[in-house]
Amino acid sequence: MSHFSFSRRYNGVADVFLRSPQTYRPLLNFLEVVMLGESELSKVEREVLAARVSALNGCEFCVQAHLATLAALGVQEADLNRLRADACAAFGESGFQRLLDFAEQLTRAPHAIDQDDIDTLLAAGVSEQAIEDAINVIALFNYVNRLVDAFGVQGNPRYFEGVGRALARDGYAKLLPVKG
Repeated sequence: MSHFSFSRRYNGVADVFLRSPQTYRPLLNFLEVVMLGESELSKVEREVLAARVSALNGCEFCVQAHLATLAALGVQEADLNRLRADACAAFGESGFQRLLDFAEQLTRAPHAIDQDDIDTLLAAGVSEQAIEDAINVIALFNYVNRLVDAFGVQGNPRYFEGVGRALARDGYAKLLPVKG
């Protein structure tokens, strides 16, 4: 249930953005670049990172939105079920699995990140650019999770299916209408 009188009818996070387009347009532009811009991390990997951060934060709205987006991007149901159960285990011993571990550390104890953490990723074959890209996804969704939870945005299965298709097809910036 939405926490503010003005947000009682919010169906999703886009309603928060529409309340104050001048405030949220820069965020949506940043979301677009981080999630869909050029990166060594695939769109699917970035969505998995966003879902992992959201799960760590207990933001069920964002978990469901990212899983729906992954489904719309063609991730099979069996893979989505593995992600739901344990995102880290779903990727075995890989550089990306190490990024998922890093996402947990950066989410839970950002002050504890040190050179050893970065060196571990580099030793697992993750490039410095991919680490930077992952840091942007992780930090961004820590913010978005807090925004969604503070507003009390909840969504429903029909909403998630629609928003997942829209994000996979159109990206994040189109959650706000173009300025006239």
